[in-house]
Amino acid sequence: MTGVQTCALPISQVRDFSCQFGVLRQHIAKNYRNAEIPEVVVMTNQDANGNYDPVGAGRGVAWHVDGTFQQDPPKATLLHAVAIPDSGGNTGFANMYMAYDSMPAALKKQVDGRYALHRLRGRRNNGAELVGADALKKMADVMHPVIKVHPETGRKAVFVNPHHTLAIVGLPPDESENLLNEICAWCSREKFQWDQVWAPHDTVLWENRSAWHIGRGGYPPNQLRKFYRTQLYEFAA
Repeated sequence: MTGVQTCALPISQVRDFSCQFGVLRQHIAKNYRNAEIPEVVVMTNQDANGNYDPVGAGRGVAWHVDGTFQQDPPKATLLHAVAIPDSGGNTGFANMYMAYDSMPAALKKQVDGRYALHRLRGRRNNGAELVGADALKKMADVMHPVIKVHPETGRKAVFVNPHHTLAIVGLPPDESENLLNEICAWCSREKFQWDQVWAPHDTVLWENRSAWHIGRGGYPPNQLRKFYRTQLYEFAA
């Protein structure tokens, strides 16, 4: 598999650099953890034999917030670029502060004070690809506010997302589905978005509680796209 491969930071340095910002945890998808340093996840579109991995390539290709299927999702995520294809493969971000602040009053009225259920891969129902069927069965759905108040800034941000949100609590299935679709259609508007166009060695750290992100795809499938990722669950004092 070809691609623009670079002399990236060693995985241990990515972990050590990330630890300066706070506390890391291991990701639930064991197959994508680094064997020696499990706090670092390898995000790649190829398997251990260098062949195209459709599951790996398909991770993060829908708008989402990391770990909302957990009761205590990560506060921030860090990506370090290891190998970048010749074209495509950007990471898109969408500002959920802006999405809430400019939301139509009628939609705000429907979502304020409501809660939503979250599950790994949510309505897509394919989380077993990452963690296995048995592990997925043991994972309980978790509940978060549809609109979350940031504990430091006090600002409101949309906290449901198309990838991991399962349903709006207290609504019949069809009404829940319609409301989720309306929220997600509003939040995916281009005016809320910005793209990271990756270059070799780029490292990006973002606030997970107020932003969606997405792996754009659109790169040649025979080219390697690879990142090291960490997630911060508590910030350093």
